[in-house]
Amino acid sequence: MITVYTDASGEPHNIYGYCISETKEEKFIRSKYRLGSMEAEFMAIIEALNSNTVRNSKQTIIYTDSESIVDFITRRVHKPRGSIVRLLTIQILNIVDNLENKPSFLWIPRERNLAGILIEDEVPKKINKRMLFKESLLR
Repeated sequence: MITVYTDASGEPHNIYGYCISETKEEKFIRSKYRLGSMEAEFMAIIEALNSNTVRNSKQTIIYTDSESIVDFITRRVHKPRGSIVRLLTIQILNIVDNLENKPSFLWIPRERNLAGILIEDEVPKKINKRMLFKESLLR
């Protein structure tokens, strides 16, 4: 089983990404474009779904600390046509529909989200350094 943690920080940081605890794989992207927090959360999940580790996994659990995102994906909640949230939800659902082994999406409290801890690397006083992977792409 693969455990994926996703998180993001919208404006002004515009960072999103994921980490996989079993492989210690991390990928964080600092976007040059302005992203709202929800848009950035969706982008983090899209990046994780497109990773080879998730694509080749027989069982995957994707954790996010955004309950709204989990609701949009698991309940297939639709926002008004043309909204960015709707388009990103559809993109995620299309990726999932094309995976042989469908991942589970679960909410996790912010303080237990490893990806969130890695994103907060810019605020060292909030981080337990022993929990971090050896290398972070956030540098």
